Amino acid sequence: MPHLPHIVLLALLALLGTLLIAALLVLAVRLRRLRVMQAEAVRQAAAEAREQFGRDVHDLVSSRLWLATLRSELAYRLADDDSPLRPALADVVQSIRQASADIRNVTRSFRDVSLASELANARAVLRAYGTDCKIETADAELGDEVSAVLAIMVREAVTNVLRHSRATLCTIEIVVRGGVATLTVANDGVDPTAPPGDGTGLGNLRKRAAALNGMVGTVLDPDGWFRLVAEIPRRGGDRR
Repeated sequence: MPHLPHIVLLALLALLGTLLIAALLVLAVRLRRLRVMQAEAVRQAAAEAREQFGRDVHDLVSSRLWLATLRSELAYRLADDDSPLRPALADVVQSIRQASADIRNVTRSFRDVSLASELANARAVLRAYGTDCKIETADAELGDEVSAVLAIMVREAVTNVLRHSRATLCTIEIVVRGGVATLTVANDGVDPTAPPGDGTGLGNLRKRAAALNGMVGTVLDPDGWFRLVAEIPRRGGDRR
């Protein structure tokens, strides 16, 4: 069979061609995966940069605006009813509130709220207003969403303490038992006979807690102690 070597050669060439095509296909798939991975790395880096920007905005701007709002409100309350300063101070308070809302809207989608930062701010502003502040926190890891919601609750509760009471002592406690994180913010300066406020702050906190399978309640004791209590699964899931 004189043509057998040619047939073998052709078969080998065909095999090599097939292997070459297969190798090129594998290389193309790997290059495509590499491009996808590079694009994902770029998106991840951009997301991290946005999150870092959001944290910087919150830490450097929002907290200071919050403190400025409270101090402006205090100045407004201390001004005489017939003082020409009251309308100006009212405008200042409203402007700062609007600026705070604008900052929250800008950073809402990519910022994290720091629980540690809010606790530190709470102690500083309460003491600046002459209110003693005692903080006890659990040495337990909390989910990011839970930590952020607790931080917002601390901020809202302390704001209400300064706006609606004459507290000399405010206590903030976070404990974790059985997989549930409990936040208690209490103060001694509420008039038990005063009518409840009509703000939406408490309703918003309840919605945030409910989104994580948690709950928020309040207690007003006859001696003037007011307590806000929030219970949230430490991981934002069920209560197991």
